[in-house]
Amino acid sequence: KWYRIFAGAEDGWTFNQLEHSIMGYEGPTLLVIQARSKNKNDGSVTFGAYTASKWQKNKRDFFGTSDCFLFQLQPTMRVLKTVPKMGKRGGNYMFYHSNTNKVTSNPSRKDELTEGLGFGGTVRHPRLFIDSQLEECHVSHQDTSFEEGYLGFQPSNDLFASNSSSSTVQIDSLEIYAVGDEEAIRRGFRAQYQHRDINDATLRNARTVDKAAFLGDMRNGVIESKAFAHRGQVDGRANGCMKGEEDAKTNGL
Repeated sequence: KWYRIFAGAEDGWTFNQLEHSIMGYEGPTLLVIQARSKNKNDGSVTFGAYTASKWQKNKRDFFGTSDCFLFQLQPTMRVLKTVPKMGKRGGNYMFYHSNTNKVTSNPSRKDELTEGLGFGGTVRHPRLFIDSQLEECHVSHQDTSFEEGYLGFQPSNDLFASNSSSSTVQIDSLEIYAVGDEEAIRRGFRAQYQHRDINDATLRNARTVDKAAFLGDMRNGVIESKAFAHRGQVDGRANGCMKGEEDAKTNGL
């Protein structure tokens, strides 16, 4: 069975909405992309990826198992399976990195990993990669984790054209499906409901703690003393000199 859990055209073209739709679901999912090249005369292409692993948020490396594959439906049909893991070959299956990930040592600064979701390749250049704006999909024709083969449009036969092994297409449609038998899909959604309940409870608890800390600071006068500390420093003179500055000027300091 197929059960659609995300469609950009209906749910909204935002990475947050996509994340909400897939995170916590524990079961196989199928990602289907319909896209066109920047050269409108090339027509459209339909391709995507299948994975039996659940999606994980903001991992700094790849995750998932070899139970996944890339595919293309139009203009030609092909399936690109994973290759056996051997040394540095294989193992880079799934990648997901949202803009909420921060550098641990400096929370105000984001890390330099690519923001979006993908399969294969490297964390900076996945084999199949959808950017966090859900506008473009970058595809490469080979990597070390999946079989070699073209996704998207094949390179031009023109001898003077670029022979790059990668290309970028414009996304027209993006949909993600929960797939499997009815019981498997039901289990996947039960896990997702529990995941959302835990997240909601964590958020409510964080808000409660923040509110309690705020009220505690107010009762203890911490906020007032910090907010109006400048009043104790200003002498009240028209020129706004700090205490001690006027005396210093008088004494020629």
